[in-house]
Amino acid sequence: MKRRRFGVSLPEELACELDKISRECGLDRSSVVATALEKYVEDMSHFKNKHECLGVCIAVTEGEPSLRLEEFKDIVVSYYHNHTRGVCLNIFVFRGDSNKVLELYYRLGKSSRKTVLVPLH
Repeated sequence: MKRRRFGVSLPEELACELDKISRECGLDRSSVVATALEKYVEDMSHFKNKHECLGVCIAVTEGEPSLRLEEFKDIVVSYYHNHTRGVCLNIFVFRGDSNKVLELYYRLGKSSRKTVLVPLH
């Protein structure tokens, strides 16, 4: 497979974790990054192809998510909020336009410790 080289800047902590994983797996950093990026691109490609989507978005936040749920009432069919271990767990069940789902995901990601998007259909 033909390879293309380019530079990427990472936070120091993430770079150290990457080095650790590379050593533990016996792989070079490029292979680890390529594998992770391949999964990310595959996941995001699902949502980039406009379609009716069903899934779950999970966001771990310090408090209430910093977005207005009314803005997403056309796709959020259920919302669950729980306080656990000093953080807020927010679970959004969505059904609707994949572009709007991506908007929800990106907006949640701006104010969350971690955001996970899981298509179910």
